[in-house]
Order: sequence, then structure tokens, then C-alpha cells
Amino acid sequence: MIVSAIFLGTCLIVYGGRLIYYYNVSNGKVANKTTNLNTLLTETNNIAIEGDGLIVDGRRYIYRGTVKNNYLMYSGIMWRIMGIDEEGNIKLITEETITLLPWSARGSDYENSIVRRYLNPIEGDENSGFFYNLLENPETYLIPTKMCVDKTLTPTEILACQVIVDNEYVGLMNINEYVFAGGQDSYLNTGTRQWTLTGVAGEGVSKVYYIYPEGGIGDTSESAGEKYSYGIRPVITLKANLDITQGSGSYDNPYRITDDALDESKQYLLNELKPGTYFEYGGYSWRIIGFEDGNTKAIMTDVIRNENGEPVTSKFGSAAAFSVSKGSIGEYLNTTFLKTLENQEFLAKGTFYTGQFSYSGSYTYEKIMATKVSAKIGLPQIYDLFTTNVPSGDEYEGEIVYWTSNFKDKNEKLVWAIREGDWLFGNFSSTKYAIRPVIYIKSNILIGQGSGTIEYPYEIFEVAE
Repeated sequence: MIVSAIFLGTCLIVYGGRLIYYYNVSNGKVANKTTNLNTLLTETNNIAIEGDGLIVDGRRYIYRGTVKNNYLMYSGIMWRIMGIDEEGNIKLITEETITLLPWSARGSDYENSIVRRYLNPIEGDENSGFFYNLLENPETYLIPTKMCVDKTLTPTEILACQVIVDNEYVGLMNINEYVFAGGQDSYLNTGTRQWTLTGVAGEGVSKVYYIYPEGGIGDTSESAGEKYSYGIRPVITLKANLDITQGSGSYDNPYRITDDALDESKQYLLNELKPGTYFEYGGYSWRIIGFEDGNTKAIMTDVIRNENGEPVTSKFGSAAAFSVSKGSIGEYLNTTFLKTLENQEFLAKGTFYTGQFSYSGSYTYEKIMATKVSAKIGLPQIYDLFTTNVPSGDEYEGEIVYWTSNFKDKNEKLVWAIREGDWLFGNFSSTKYAIRPVIYIKSNILIGQGSGTIEYPYEIFEVAE
């Protein structure tokens, strides 16, 4: 009896301790650098036998359904864990679409697509790799993402994966990954249009499958003389041996593989933070989308609204080119709207590229950069980060369409606008649409209290001379 009691007591201590430990880890209470993310995710109690959750598929693990415990924060961006491969590598997809682009001006092959050029650096192409260049030490945390770029006649066909790209770090999900995760009834359905990697098979066919807002699968990716622009939702792959620094996998407390905590005993400049970070300025919420000469470029998280919560609308101007000249939307932003902001001295002048974005120019970034304007406040340009997913607000249920700074056809006075955050289309400059400002904040601005999330943005204040 004594031996049995000792045995039972030992089991209680060992396994009870393990239970408490892993409960604390799963709830973000244990934040050390010895908790392997792969091991934590694949603990027996995390595996779903049925319904939504992490399921076992041979030697792989796949998240399926409307799961809520697969969030991970990396490089200032929220990701969702898609699954774990046979070698233990962990595939991630961004929680939101991060910009809008056409697939390509030259067919449906991924190799020649604008999407690939945006996601990954290409040797000899200095304007490629926009998204890759945002990532924090990618070669430390990531391995190249294995991408199946087969084409198929139907989105429900299982891909043979005869065409594989495995030498680049960033990709998109293929159509099978969306279907296997549960399709429209899964976390991969964000209610916005987003590209997949999968092209439509057939000789002379240049279509690519995409997810439309209701969660179904479409292939209407072009019309005569125009390629459609949909959301880009990057996919990356974490190395198998990474440890977490904190987190429980929830949206409010995502897993983290880097120590992003700021030292509370120090002061930090706004331009020391990562793209994707939120801050408050002038009574509005803003999100960092880049930097120029030390100044911070940020986009408003909403459109300008009146006291009733309705979007303020404006014509683009008499010409299709963005400017700050009299009667233009640029003049309104840098005079009327500017005067509504407190601490106007926080703003700096920065570059807004205003060139053409069109099929005739192969939708290239170089054409956009052909002309530019210097101003404190401008509009989103195509290729900018986080131009998608504008909230409609509790008191306004109408469709929100807002201007960009780029034109489609100057002679026809056609300017690009973004509809509901997930569809780029051109319309006449005399049309009235909402306004989503982009600003530059001076390099000497300190951050105050906050956590940099949309719920708790940082406060900012000027450095004392």
C-alpha cells in the first residue's frame, strides 16, 4: 500500500505539473524561449477528433474549419497557422489581404506573374520583393515555401502537384488548401476577394482561381483589355525548430516567435516600429505602411466621415493626375482636412507616386513611379500595404468606394478606386467617392502608451527640442 501510495503521488505530481504547465503555456502564461511551437501545437489535447480544429492527415497536420486558436504574430503582421508538414515545418497565411493587384498582364503562369514579383525578390529586378523585404530576418525564421502551381479544370479536383516551386520564401495558398480547410466554412474565408496560386487549365486559357467575398471559388480574372485586381494574402513557412516567446494562439494573445516587447524604461520613435503597427493621430487611427528618409508613412484605418458616420465624398478633380492644385482632392486634403488635425506640425512632406497603372503598361510599378507629388497628405497608391478591408461602421451600411492616387487613362480621365476594400476598378475623375488619407509623420516623433494594435494603438507626441 505504501509503494502504491508513493507511485500514485509521484504520478499526480508529475502529470499534474505537466497539465498545469501546458495549460499555462496554452493561455500565454508561460513565456520562455524553450517552448517549441511545433511540439506545443501537436500536443494530444490540441488534436481535433472531429469538427473544427487541428486534424491529422497522415504525417501532416491541417487546421480545418472556423478555428480560433491558430493566430501568430510575426513582422508586425497577424498570421493564421495553416498546418504542419511531414518535416515539422509550419505554414502560415496572413489574416487579411495586404494589398490589391492583378495576377499578371501575360497569362496565368505564376512564374511571370505580377504577384510573384510583388512577393519575392527576383535576381536582377530591384523593384521586386516588396513583401519579402518587410519580413524580419526571414532566413533566420523561414524556409522556402513549397508551392503547388498546377492548373486544373475544376477547383474540386485534387492537384497532382507536378509543377512545384520550392526556392522562394513567399507564396499564396492553392485551391486545394482552401477546399481542404473547409472552404467558405473555414478561417480562410475572410469575406474578401483573394487570389489563389491555381490557374485554370486549358489551351489558350489565362484565368486564375480566386475566392470571392461569399467564400465561393471563381475564375473571372479578366475581361477585354483589362485584368482584374484582387487581394494578395501571402503564405510563408516557419522552420520546424522554432520556440515561442509568448502567446496562446488566440487573436488577443497570438503566438510570437520574436520578442516584440518594448523596454518600458526606454523611449521609442515612431519610425522604429514595424509596418502594420497602429497609432493615433489627430483623432484618427493610422497604420504604418512604410518609411521615407526617416519619416513614417501611414494610412488611415477608415475613410474620412462626417458627424453622422457617413463617408465624406469628393470628386477626384478636373484631371486624372493626383496633385495639390486648386480644385483637386489633393488640395482638399492639404488645406481643409489638414486644418481639422491637431498637431499639424507633426507632419512632414513625402513622396506620393501618381503614375499610370494599366494593361498597356503591363501594370508595372515602374509606370506608377514615373510621376510623383510631394505633399503631407495624399491618397493610397497601388502596391501600398494595407489598403484593403475598410470597416463600414455601425451606423453606415452603404458601399464604401475610395480613391487611389493612380490613373488608368489620363485622356479618358479614368482614375483607380477601391471598392469595399477588395476590388480595384477605374472610373471617371468627376465621380464622387470617399477619401482614405495617407500621411507622413516626422522622424522625431515619440510613441507613448498603447500596444500598437488596432484595439490599443500607440499615442504619439513630439520630441522636445
